[in-house]
Amino acid sequence: MIKYATLLLALSISLMLPAYAFAEEPDTYLIHASEEQLEQITAQFNTVLKEYDEVPLVELKLTKEEKTSLKEQFSTAEIYPNRIYETTADIVSPSFTTTKSSPTLAAPYTGQGIRVAVLDTGIDTDHSDLAVAGGVCTADDCAAKIPYDDNFGHGTHVAGIIAAKKNNAGIIGIAPNVKLFAIKAMDSQGAGTTAQVTKGVEWAIKNKIDILNLSLSISEHDRPLELMLQEASKKGMLIVAAAGNEGGDGGTNTVTYPGKYSPVIAVSALTSDLKKEKHSSMGPEVELAAPGADIFSTFPRELDNVDYVVDGYQNLTGTSMAAPHVTGILALYKEQHAALSHTKLREILRSTAKDLGTAGRDISFGYGLVQYEKEIKTMPLVETKVVKGKVSLTLKNKELASNWTIKEGTATLPETEPGKWVLYKTKGTYPLTFSYTDKNGIKKNEVLSIKVTEPAFPDVTMAVWYAPHISYLYSNNFMSGYLDGSFKPNREIKRGEAMILLGRAQGFNGASRTTKFTDVGANHSAAGYIQSAYEKGIIQGYPDGSFRPDQSVTRAEMALLIQNVFQFKFDPALAPPFIDVKPEQASYKAIQAITQNKVTAGYSATTFAPDKMMNRYAFGVFLARAKNPSFIK
Repeated sequence: MIKYATLLLALSISLMLPAYAFAEEPDTYLIHASEEQLEQITAQFNTVLKEYDEVPLVELKLTKEEKTSLKEQFSTAEIYPNRIYETTADIVSPSFTTTKSSPTLAAPYTGQGIRVAVLDTGIDTDHSDLAVAGGVCTADDCAAKIPYDDNFGHGTHVAGIIAAKKNNAGIIGIAPNVKLFAIKAMDSQGAGTTAQVTKGVEWAIKNKIDILNLSLSISEHDRPLELMLQEASKKGMLIVAAAGNEGGDGGTNTVTYPGKYSPVIAVSALTSDLKKEKHSSMGPEVELAAPGADIFSTFPRELDNVDYVVDGYQNLTGTSMAAPHVTGILALYKEQHAALSHTKLREILRSTAKDLGTAGRDISFGYGLVQYEKEIKTMPLVETKVVKGKVSLTLKNKELASNWTIKEGTATLPETEPGKWVLYKTKGTYPLTFSYTDKNGIKKNEVLSIKVTEPAFPDVTMAVWYAPHISYLYSNNFMSGYLDGSFKPNREIKRGEAMILLGRAQGFNGASRTTKFTDVGANHSAAGYIQSAYEKGIIQGYPDGSFRPDQSVTRAEMALLIQNVFQFKFDPALAPPFIDVKPEQASYKAIQAITQNKVTAGYSATTFAPDKMMNRYAFGVFLARAKNPSFIK
């Protein structure tokens, strides 16, 4: 959907005026004073980062207290914050400020890793401001070298609004770090058939596109395309389309297809003063409004002959330009809220829109002007954070919900505190169900999809019961795998290795150094931890002065080590429930302690197997439970 607009010279000049951005005051400062004062200052505050020759200036790193002290002692010295300048080479569209999606407002989110496809006339793969990750051509006139290259210009303009790169040149898109794909379903005249467009949507489904932009229209219902879009939505794809450029005064529904279809977010166009762009379609299917008048964006240089400035950029007007604003903002939201479903993200768009026109949803603006809100305050939602296998879930806006639960399958997850949950997972994608009652008393269920990328041990997956324990140790950098990527859970653990793991877990000094033991030199990987454990009275070694770091550890020995480190309280009157543990054994009290504290339940219901060698996964379970009682059921 495109309407060409004459580019005014004054506009292009104003867009290129410098605009400096400043960060908050940091902890480094520039001090301007006399040479004599600077000598005294640098002698007293020995955190000089930089000195200048032409002007009496020094750069100092100061705490708040030091800054106050400097002011008091050198009242005539001038102290200036060391501000952060950002490049002005990338032009930020004024429309991004209108939608709160400028790079400064959106930071640190940039759409990183989100798969966005523009189904259009293709994308100029040679444009310096665009990085196209791949694509397909379903049109009749595919390009010879790269089939999905743009030979009309429309798709390139749409793509730039979404994803123009931050490269100190040209413009910057709303979500410059998305993974951008071109689906060329429209020919050099800007037209495509049902079969070509539908085939393009199918390609998007097969290639797991997260967000699909459709800046195209037809006035008639097209059932094959509707069926494919319904399937895309079922697979979790977000679909954004232009509402159409058929105008209207409200007497007739002028929204075009595919914007009319229920799985699609139909976007109308606004002028710079937030009025309806005169050609923008109207109707009840309009869901959101976005800037769409005189939008400056990328264009194939070889086709850049409209504005008489052959620079690879043009101003265009239409709902085609409005739709990618919504697509870009959705990419920001999806990066920030990766676990939320496409329906929840669509709900966020509606709830955060800036109401325009008639109060509430209307036929010109839908729910209103699309906005990017970094902090959602309009609804309950679960915020997720995944770091090295640790999954933290936090319910935001608890006051808007009651009776909440999160379930994995049929199991209700325990809260660590009200509205907070912690899980430990290995690599995989895990569906959870968040259930709650909203402020209107309506019960709701929402699906969360948690993606974990590490730990990715091929021999420790969530199919084994002890996997969460290993993930916990991995996430805290207590325990890792081998160079081949495996964990080797059944490998016997050695005494030196055990001391490394226990030492890491307890924060012992692991610096390499000479030890008390004759067989542990300073270069041994466990030397620092072994010496720290000796100094703390945790280990004594053997009578011959050795430690035997390469000797495997029995379960009894491990019980002693665990108890010596963690010093669990226990009732000595309660005998261990094991037939193979006797009071005369050196490990008897240690086994009493770790059993009563549920660090272990034994090797079987009636045995502890004290003389059996300890393997890596069993030790991992002992250590995880000793450190984190939440693993004790």
